Order: sequence, then C-alpha cells, then structure tokens
Amino acid sequence: MFISCSESELASDTDRLGLNYFPLEVGNYRIYDVVETKYTVLKTTVDIYELKESVADSSLNISGNLQYIIHRSTRADGTESWTLDSIWTAQKSTSIAVLTENNVPFVKLSFPIAHEREWDGNGLNALDSEFYWYNTELADTALSGVIYQDLVKVIQNDRGEDFLGFENKSEIFAPDIGMIIKESAILSYCQTACATEKEIQSGRELMMTLKEYGKE
Repeated sequence: MFISCSESELASDTDRLGLNYFPLEVGNYRIYDVVETKYTVLKTTVDIYELKESVADSSLNISGNLQYIIHRSTRADGTESWTLDSIWTAQKSTSIAVLTENNVPFVKLSFPIAHEREWDGNGLNALDSEFYWYNTELADTALSGVIYQDLVKVIQNDRGEDFLGFENKSEIFAPDIGMIIKESAILSYCQTACATEKEIQSGRELMMTLKEYGKE
C-alpha cells in the first residue's frame, strides 16, 4: 500500500524543520550592500561595494549529492557591471545546510531550527570546533524599505571583547529568502607601545545587508 504526499504537504514538512531559511533554486539571487574595513599597523582601509550571490547551476558532487553552484560577483555601485569574484557551492539535507566557501565547508544551519540549539559549524572541515547557536526571538527588521519577519539569527562567535581584541560573528536569515544580514568583526588590539587604549593593530570588520533579491 502506498501513501502519497502532495508537493505542498512535503514543502510544509520541510518548512517546519526550517529548510526554507536556506532556499536553493537555480536562478535565485541576492544583492547585498557591503562595508568592509581592514586594519593594519600602517593604515585602515574601508571598501564599500555591492555583492551579488546567484544560484547559477546545480550538479552532483563526488558523493552523488545534489549541490548548487553559487556565483559571487561584485561591483562598486549600480552604474557598473558585475565582475565575478568567486564560485562557492551549497547543499542541504533534512538535517543540515552546508555552504562551501573557498573549498572549506561550513554548516550554516542545523535542522530543525530551535531557539538556543547548538551545533559545530566546523563539523565538516579541519578547523577547530566552533559552536553556532540560534536566536529565534528577533524583532521584525526593515531593509531597503522591505520588512522581514520570522527571522532567525545564527551566532557563530560571541566571544566579545578582552584586552587582546574583539570577536563577534553572526548571520540573520529570513524564510524563503536566506541570509539578509551578516556581521563579522575579528580585531586584535595593540599590546605594547600603544598610542591609545584598545588601539586596533590588525583585523577585519564586515557588514552585509540585503538590498534586493529575486529570480532571474
């Protein structure tokens, strides 16, 4: 005896797990406003640009699993053409969503999504364990005139500040859209012969906010 499920019923089941927070479909794209600040002993540089992530194709990887090809392109602003910056891959199952960045896989989401649930974001790579966790108690957020609801925040690093520096990394996801905000700061403070307290000697800050999304 066979019991069939409609596509809407299957979608409802996966949505309950939270898979819709990591949508993967060829043609989907997201455009972000990016502010990137880099610190060195000699100078501080601030780059402001746009980043487009588009799902360009899909294929089977060496394990036989379906993966999606993500083209990441940049431009200074809307007056310029896009320039391909890098190619990443993404895949998901009913238990995890994985984004491979420069050949390093990160477990971006773990299903089902639940407040304060933890998992090892580096569980599929050779880096030291780094435990991510969910905050699902977020207020609605407006970006570029659009209000996003039912948001989920993934805290990837909340070590905060000490005398050595400051570390904080997080991403916010919206259902059926994906990541809408990324914040990252890894800073090292000067330790000897410093001009000021908490003088930044090296590091990087990154802020990405969604400005547009759709399907091409």
